[in-house]
Amino acid sequence: MKYFDLHCDTATELFDRGENLSDSTLHISDDTISSFKTYSQVFAIFSKHSLSNDECFDRFFKVTDFFELSNGIKFCKSAADINDSRCNFILSVEDARLIGDDLSRIDSLYERGVRIFTPFWSGVTTLGGSFDTDEGLSRFGIKAAKHCLELGITLDISHASFKSAREILSIASEYGAPVIASHSNSYEICPHPRNLPDDIISGISSCGGIIGVCLHSPHLSTEHSGISDVARHVIKLVGSAGPDAVCLGCDLDGTDMLPDGISSQKDLFKIAEALLSYGFDDEQTEKVFYRNAFDFFKKNLGIKRKAIQ
Repeated sequence: MKYFDLHCDTATELFDRGENLSDSTLHISDDTISSFKTYSQVFAIFSKHSLSNDECFDRFFKVTDFFELSNGIKFCKSAADINDSRCNFILSVEDARLIGDDLSRIDSLYERGVRIFTPFWSGVTTLGGSFDTDEGLSRFGIKAAKHCLELGITLDISHASFKSAREILSIASEYGAPVIASHSNSYEICPHPRNLPDDIISGISSCGGIIGVCLHSPHLSTEHSGISDVARHVIKLVGSAGPDAVCLGCDLDGTDMLPDGISSQKDLFKIAEALLSYGFDDEQTEKVFYRNAFDFFKKNLGIKRKAIQ
């Protein structure tokens, strides 16, 4: 099975533990990766909430340097780097408060290889409001979003407030750019503020973006979740966003609350089995697991947008 995942926190967790993928005790390891015919992954470097913005910025480079060097990998920086016959690794920053109020830090992140920018995680930052607030983008947040698009960095609205997400979609529309939600589910199925209402789902689909279904149990169900709940969100999102917009963004090693039956990447085939049992065919299942994300990044990774006055 081919697999392309839009979000994991494994790189940061490996740094904290002093481990690499070959000796990883986490959800993702060389062993789990080898179970896939082709494996591609967006690795998010998150801002630790116990640290200041400046400390998070410095730590970002320590984590990325450690991860690349200890595992002998290189991050893809452009669409030309995406290859259907090998592993593809893409670098993301999650909770971009690490830029503080300095736009030049986005340039530094871009030079390091960041191609996905997730502005929020929680609370109100210099960029605006996260999912647990009613705030939208700040003036600085608007400037940061536009700067990302002009550099060739894709905006990710997971963790954004509904207002921030709608404003990001509006800005991206002006630039003719897609927006992603790397690890978010359907609010209609599970009314958690981290999930997406139908109008935002439609907005992502309309701009050519993609949505990664998240395996964090509280985002799947108001009760304890199982694999059938993952399938329900996939089916709902396919119905709302279309068959080409839905992927997986499992949030592995970003959650210790996985649905019953899943303890590592090796168990993800159970989701495929569930989708097939619900009436998906092999092609539809392969789109969710791989093809939609691959096609998106093959078309959009690192694409610069013309500045708008």
